[in-house]
Amino acid sequence: MEDGPVLGAQDLILAVFRLAVADYLGIWYGHDGPGPGKRTSARYRDAAQTFLGSPWAVYLGDLAGLSATAIWHEARRLHVSDGPLESAA
Repeated sequence: MEDGPVLGAQDLILAVFRLAVADYLGIWYGHDGPGPGKRTSARYRDAAQTFLGSPWAVYLGDLAGLSATAIWHEARRLHVSDGPLESAA
């Protein structure tokens, strides 16, 4: 059974990925579910793109049991298709 600190770390890493995807897509992020369907400025898009494609993302994803490559692929797909705003959270 996993203890509290491990679960907390996994939740924090997941939140980092959710925020990065939301910044990349230019939409609001809600920590407890999809945020309101509102667009934001693309001010942080470059930083989010750099993170999502970086070795740090792969490393953090591995720590939390996530596939950073799959997350980055899906974020790019959503960006190109301009899918539903709620999809990032």
